[in-house]
Amino acid sequence: MNEIQQEETIDFSFYLQALLKHWRLIALMLFFGIIGAVLVNSLMQPRYKATVLMMIDRENSGRIEQFSFGSWTSDEDYYRTQYKLLESKTLLEKVYKDLNLSEVLEFSKGWKSLKDSLSISPITRSRLVEVTVTSYDNQLATKTVNYLAKSFAAQNIKNRLSMAGEVIAALESTEKSPEQQELLNSLPQIVNSDFIKGLKNQELAKSSELSHLLGKYTDQHPEVISIKKQLATIQHIIDRETKRLLQSIKIDLSGQFSANNIRIIDEAIVPERPYRPRKLLNIAIGLAAGLILGIIASLLAEFLSQTVKSAKDVEEVLRLPLLGFVPHEKQRKGFEEYRIMLKEGNVLTAENIRNIRTMLGFSLNAGKIKSLLVTSSLQGEGKTFLSSSLATAFAQTDKKVLLIDGDLRRGRLHRIFKLSNEKGLSSLWTEGQTLEGAKKNIQKTDVKDLFVLTSGARPANSSELLSTPVLKDFIESLFDSFDLILIDCPASLPVADTFLWGQIVDKAVFTVKQGKTSVKSAKFTLERMKQANIKILGCVINNCHQSGTPYGEYGYYTSYYNDKK
Repeated sequence: MNEIQQEETIDFSFYLQALLKHWRLIALMLFFGIIGAVLVNSLMQPRYKATVLMMIDRENSGRIEQFSFGSWTSDEDYYRTQYKLLESKTLLEKVYKDLNLSEVLEFSKGWKSLKDSLSISPITRSRLVEVTVTSYDNQLATKTVNYLAKSFAAQNIKNRLSMAGEVIAALESTEKSPEQQELLNSLPQIVNSDFIKGLKNQELAKSSELSHLLGKYTDQHPEVISIKKQLATIQHIIDRETKRLLQSIKIDLSGQFSANNIRIIDEAIVPERPYRPRKLLNIAIGLAAGLILGIIASLLAEFLSQTVKSAKDVEEVLRLPLLGFVPHEKQRKGFEEYRIMLKEGNVLTAENIRNIRTMLGFSLNAGKIKSLLVTSSLQGEGKTFLSSSLATAFAQTDKKVLLIDGDLRRGRLHRIFKLSNEKGLSSLWTEGQTLEGAKKNIQKTDVKDLFVLTSGARPANSSELLSTPVLKDFIESLFDSFDLILIDCPASLPVADTFLWGQIVDKAVFTVKQGKTSVKSAKFTLERMKQANIKILGCVINNCHQSGTPYGEYGYYTSYYNDKK
């Protein structure tokens, strides 16, 4: 379980380091995301939204409902029907035609373009509904949605009273058609009247009695004449009662024409601000998209990066022994790099340098090596920091150490140790200069047993000078005076100075910078050093994050820069 948790922690820190390493790429993606959002906000044509608030009730429970031939099984069925009617072709075509929307560019494709801009939003647990029309013209959106709502309300009352209108037309007609008469006779008030029912029963009984008498007597028989008079009286009463009920129905229906179960609560007002583009939302989306793309790009860059990132790359790809790690430390400007070795306490970087010293000590003692090169593929990979720190570390073991600035082109050791660079290694080739005289250019540092020979004045032809036998004689003459000679060589690419040094000192320490040194350039450099018969004792991974080293988890190590007062 502990191994699984440790592995997950290492994976997390790897991703975190990758993101921190490529923070500029993430920042660039964020910048592009913001630029994209700004462009969308500026180029997108503003669109306005106008909304009408309507209330839709079920049909009234008054007398007018007696003539409704429809029935609704539930409120949901009823309201769904109303919403469909709001976006029906008949209604939208009427609005489209009445408002001449065919002359407007955004609605020029027909009434369906109006339907596309229409939205119906019922308000939950209420009888209210919001009807919205969107348009690039705020005045047109308001005008259209208001007209649509009024047209729907008018259409609704027309649909609801269409049957009542037919009844009134039949009532007002002087000469009723058979269909109209049948309609009137089928009205519930007529059919369900108890008084008319009783008269009709009497009429039926008298008609039956009349038929029986006519089977026995003639039309002039007194009993037949009496029954006919009674039947005529009953029919007259039925007609009179029917007319009275129809007149009452006519009055009721006429008074209900103005009733409507659909009302406009709030008409749309002209919107002052567009609802699209949503500038803040677009910017938020742009930032989120930029951040996601930046993270993806950073991880891809890290996975596809052909750089040295771990001990595995050193041992399996470069095929070199790993001497150790140099943790990443944010240095202060003007700081003497070697002083990190002089700090008391458990300083992480100093402890790692001492570990590298220990690893080199085995090789130096076993092979009686007294001189050593420190080099790298390219500039900026930390070789000068490593060489000055290693020299200090060896001097702390009571060894007399000489550190030579072998970079005659861009020497830096005089700045680090704050020494004079008027005379140095380049003075070796001064006319009349002897080896003993050149030794006088070696300067004492503030570190016990540590001496430095700076690069001196920059010569015009450093490669030619380094290839002369004078340098070899000078280095060999120093072996009796010092226990160890470290040469801070220039980068191996693109100049050949390091390979010239290798003809004199054939043992070297190779430095790479984590996540920066290209595997290709490192392998190319190592191949050239092999051809020059330079033996690489091992490789140091420089600028490692603490979580990337085996020592990063131990809390008793401190940072020199954070701890320094």
